[in-house]
Amino acid sequence: MSTPASGSALRGVQRMLHLALVGLAASIAALLSHVVIDVAGDYLLKRDAYDGIAHGSRGIFVIAIAALTLAVAARLICDLLDRRCGSAASLLRLVRCSLGKPLAFIAQTLVAAVVTLIAMEMFDCLAAHVTVHRAADLLGGSLPLGLSAVFVAASLTGWLVHRVVAVVSEREPEIRNLICYLMTLTLCAPESARVTKRPAAAHSIARALLLSARGSKRGPPLPIPV
Repeated sequence: MSTPASGSALRGVQRMLHLALVGLAASIAALLSHVVIDVAGDYLLKRDAYDGIAHGSRGIFVIAIAALTLAVAARLICDLLDRRCGSAASLLRLVRCSLGKPLAFIAQTLVAAVVTLIAMEMFDCLAAHVTVHRAADLLGGSLPLGLSAVFVAASLTGWLVHRVVAVVSEREPEIRNLICYLMTLTLCAPESARVTKRPAAAHSIARALLLSARGSKRGPPLPIPV
């Protein structure tokens, strides 16, 4: 039976994972829209605010997205391996329920993506010592272009992350069995290798001892001259 403290801790982890998934979807959307705005602005805008500025924030966000993805995956995999039965109240399924409908999750992703995109460009401008004169400059120089790009990107990434969580939660028992099987193979491989190597090692030792024994024996006696 779960105690109130354990239930509160589980809800806290659930909220953290919910926020992490929103942040993951928003970060991917902001990164994609930043690239799209930079490329499209060269053709659609007379003045592209992203030109002439080094975009170091993109590399930072690639690393952050990879780290956040590994952190979420590791936490969910640990929950899969810790549970001894296929309980319906798994952490992954609780997180899936907390995400709600896809439209609600996409709306959260969109708001977070707009803020993240603005933060990315502010970082680039500060790093390049460029003064921001208009709010539109943080979106490539055009509010319609910037907002439409981030809207499309957030819709795609929000739906994709929501769908991935739903599919993985439905296949949770199969994924757990696969992980356990792979871990079993990994743990048994060194032992089988040692068993395979033992006869060869014993044969080599026996051969070395035999040659040593033969080398220590005296040869036949020399003939005695008559």
